[in-house]
Amino acid sequence: MNKVSFAVVGLRNFAQNHIRSIKTLHDEGIGELRAVMIRDQERCQDAADLMAELEAQGVLLYSSYEELLGQGQGVVDVITLPTAVQNHYELAKRGMEAGYSLVLEKPPVPTVQQVDRLMAIEEASGKFCSIGFQMIHSRSLRRLKQEICSGRLGEIKEITCRGYWPRDRAYYNRNDWAGRSLVDGMLVLDGPIHNALAHYLNNMIFIAGPSMNNSAELRWVRAEMYRSRPFISADDTSCLEAETVTGTRLYFYVTHSPHSRLDPVMEVVGTKGTATWNYREEATILTHDGQVLSFDNMGVNPWIEVMRVAARVHRGELDSPYSTLANSRSFVVAINGAYDSVRYINPIPEEYVTTTLTGEQECAVVQDIDGFLDQACTERKLLSDLGVPWAVSTPRIDVENYTEFNPFCKPRTL
Repeated sequence: MNKVSFAVVGLRNFAQNHIRSIKTLHDEGIGELRAVMIRDQERCQDAADLMAELEAQGVLLYSSYEELLGQGQGVVDVITLPTAVQNHYELAKRGMEAGYSLVLEKPPVPTVQQVDRLMAIEEASGKFCSIGFQMIHSRSLRRLKQEICSGRLGEIKEITCRGYWPRDRAYYNRNDWAGRSLVDGMLVLDGPIHNALAHYLNNMIFIAGPSMNNSAELRWVRAEMYRSRPFISADDTSCLEAETVTGTRLYFYVTHSPHSRLDPVMEVVGTKGTATWNYREEATILTHDGQVLSFDNMGVNPWIEVMRVAARVHRGELDSPYSTLANSRSFVVAINGAYDSVRYINPIPEEYVTTTLTGEQECAVVQDIDGFLDQACTERKLLSDLGVPWAVSTPRIDVENYTEFNPFCKPRTL
């Protein structure tokens, strides 16, 4: 069978991760990098060597998306979109309408109505749009979902996740949308809850889903979102609780301003046992009758698996991608509901924030935030419930039958 031909939109930042992953598919004989779209601002001296290397390998270089969509017909099978969040909807729409299947980076799009429109286009086009939530491709997370679906943990009552990842000023200076809620009038909603640690919120919603390929639908969402840095408009410290339509409670705690790094760890609580799954993709199940089951990712890189699964779907070896617009929809609903709940990103008063290092390495540290989030997770509360002095209480938002996010309209509260 012929190799699946990929085109990558972009050359820098996360686009290079896509290019490396597709190189692995080439080595495996199932895929190849056929084209790269390189914008004018990327055609600079520090990219010259990579461009020359790609051309020497026979990779086609396009200077615009229009050129790729037009001249890629019959040459490119799958386009990958490791692009700015605010551009995801328009690029995905145009790509599928032009007859291409896609790998769209996470987060998929900022609003639920955009997801629904893309799902309609996907169905009409007969193409697929895989979402780059790489941890949905993790062998250990999928094994955990299989065990849960088999009933090993009984009815799932609660799922928690904590992740504290410090980010320096260079992180926020890397592009024009990092740390921004809006760019050029378009929603971005950047922050740990919607970008850097978004995978782990999506994992929880996926794990709570009723079957192997489906994520849970949500009944309500409540969130608190804060920023400790005066030069950003989005959040850098957030917590969220939600309930699925089947009654599972989800609790999520993240910050980019911790004292110490904590890689994400998820706990699943069921009526027959508990399970943990961590950033290293290691899982342990403990059942109430004393059984212990441990497993890992079997050495499979989930970032490469994103591309491998897309290639296998195109080749007819799989019916659909693992991470889809459909099973990412509840993640977008959770984010939209979170913003409806908070209404505003609340600044943390400067007396509670210190900075470490200087220049591009400067980091913000919120006083006692690690302990506050640990306690909130243990007690299944949000920060305002603990009486944290700068925390702001928020309402629950009804997200059943949720079809439109508009930050300028009053949300439905419970």
